[in-house]
Amino acid sequence: MKNMLLCVVCAVLALPLSAQIAPQFRKDAAGSKDHPLLKRIEGSIVLKYNTKKFDSHTIPMERIVFDYGAQKFKDWKKLTVEGARTTLFYREPADAGTLECIRSYQEDLKGRGFEVLFEGASNSTPTGETNQLDNGYGRFIKQVYTSETDYAIQQYTLSGCDDFRYAALKKPGTDGAGEIHVTIFCGAVTGSWKDPQMGIAAGTVLARVDVLETKAMNNRMVVVKADEMQQQIDKSGRVALYGILFDFNKTELKPESDATLDQIGKLLAADAALKLLVVGHTDNAGAFEFNRDLSNRRAAAVVDVLVKRFKISNERLFPFGCSFASPAAPNTTEEGRAKNRRVELVKWN
Repeated sequence: MKNMLLCVVCAVLALPLSAQIAPQFRKDAAGSKDHPLLKRIEGSIVLKYNTKKFDSHTIPMERIVFDYGAQKFKDWKKLTVEGARTTLFYREPADAGTLECIRSYQEDLKGRGFEVLFEGASNSTPTGETNQLDNGYGRFIKQVYTSETDYAIQQYTLSGCDDFRYAALKKPGTDGAGEIHVTIFCGAVTGSWKDPQMGIAAGTVLARVDVLETKAMNNRMVVVKADEMQQQIDKSGRVALYGILFDFNKTELKPESDATLDQIGKLLAADAALKLLVVGHTDNAGAFEFNRDLSNRRAAAVVDVLVKRFKISNERLFPFGCSFASPAAPNTTEEGRAKNRRVELVKWN
């Protein structure tokens, strides 16, 4: 009997990895989906997925080092952010390496307006000085990922990797939305921690991706009253408004825009002869022509609401998109970029 069991085990191990994978790990985990802000690497599978409406997330800003002399961790710089959180564990395709994986995610995010806050790699020497993330024994992942942990994948498989990489990126708040943070940890599994049933062979790269969307900024102070709009238009021929809000790269008006739209409606109702250019402006994130089209469609969306909801004649309104051709401030800081993301009403007659 013992010999028979040994033969069965050997036969199973001799099968190709694809034949050893349990059915539940041949496709994405039930209920999982990619986050809309981040594409997956082609051929990858979601092993685990979780979302929370509100959670905190720690983002390291430097190497994590355990001091053997003091028998404690040295202080390390970190950010703690709070908001809606999505966590995904991906099994990357068999021929992918950690460098390819981390770079693929980074390039995709940079194209969406993200900037790198911190990045590093073990350089395949986890206990050596060339390890930019910790000084060995999975300390980085165990110190950083203290919420929404996975006992098998994270605490053992990923923390036992020799070759691993990390990147933390941030997208500044846009059009009233809060900041978005994305962190990625990629590790190549060693032979000691392979798991054929999960499709994890020696060298397979696993990636933990976290997306945290902070709360929208407080917009109570950005509503300009109708009489204030009129005063600005009388003084300079235009008024800049920051209470008309859109999601990133979207043209649908957010509900938070209603207060400002109400005031524009009152402005137009008080002066039946007033005609306005509704001018959309963006910051300089992205290509000029893309932003010109986006800003024009956003301006058109504002006009559409004013016509339909407030019964304003469309002959009194003209939408126009400026892209980032007319900045109100330098685009070199987030404060400047936020000032450039606006809708202006310009007197037409």
